[in-house]
Amino acid sequence: MKMALDVDRLRLDQVVPPPLPPQKPQPKPVDAGDEGKVSFAEHLQRECKDIGCRMNFSLHAQTRVDSRDIDLQPDQLVRIDKAVDSAAEKGADKALVMLDDLALIVGVRKRTVITVVDGQALRNNVFTSIDSAVIA
Repeated sequence: MKMALDVDRLRLDQVVPPPLPPQKPQPKPVDAGDEGKVSFAEHLQRECKDIGCRMNFSLHAQTRVDSRDIDLQPDQLVRIDKAVDSAAEKGADKALVMLDDLALIVGVRKRTVITVVDGQALRNNVFTSIDSAVIA
C-alpha cells in the first residue's frame, strides 16, 4: 500500500532547504591605512635576499610570528640558516631550532620554518615528530 503525500498537512518546519554550496573566502578589502604596510612574508623575503639566507616560512609560521609580534632580526635569520645547514649535514629531516627565547620547527630538506613558539608558549610544550635539535 502506497501512502500519498498530503500537502495540506505538511508543516513548514518539516521542510528542509537544500544545503548551500561552499563559498570561497572573499579577499579582505585593502584598508586605506594598510597601503604603506609591508606584509611579513614580503619583509622576510627582502631581508633574506639581502643577507643571503635561504629560509622559507610557512603560512602558519608567518601567522605565528605576526600574531605574537615576534621581530626576527637579520642576525637571527642568519643563525637559523646556519642551524639548518648543521642539521642538514647530519641528515636531519625535521629539526627543533632553539634561538634565544624562540623555538622553531624546521623542515630541513625544504629549508622551511613550519612553526614558531615564543618564550610564553614554550612552557609545558611537547615537540613531537622531530629527529634533531639545534641550539642556534
